[in-house]
Amino acid sequence: MDIGTVVTLVTARGEVVGRFEACDDHHITLSRPRLSNGHPIIVGNYESDWFSAGISVTGERDPDLLSFNLAMVLAVTVTDKSFAEKWADTTHDWVT
Repeated sequence: MDIGTVVTLVTARGEVVGRFEACDDHHITLSRPRLSNGHPIIVGNYESDWFSAGISVTGERDPDLLSFNLAMVLAVTVTDKSFAEKWADTTHDWVT
């Protein structure tokens, strides 16, 4: 997996999408990580973001960089392009 690839971490708490930055024997680091809602929330005629503002309700909003313990990650996969584009819209990032 190349640095800069938008990836999905599958965890027991849900899916986290972010840009792959680094990995070692114990941690994977993502920039702009966001917890996926799995589907849009429709309010009236407005479709809200597919992603929360971070990875937890009480945690920092819009974190720039987070490391995840690999013991808590079930799988890592490249994010589907359509979801990577939704993530990019949410984080004001870019997808190639």
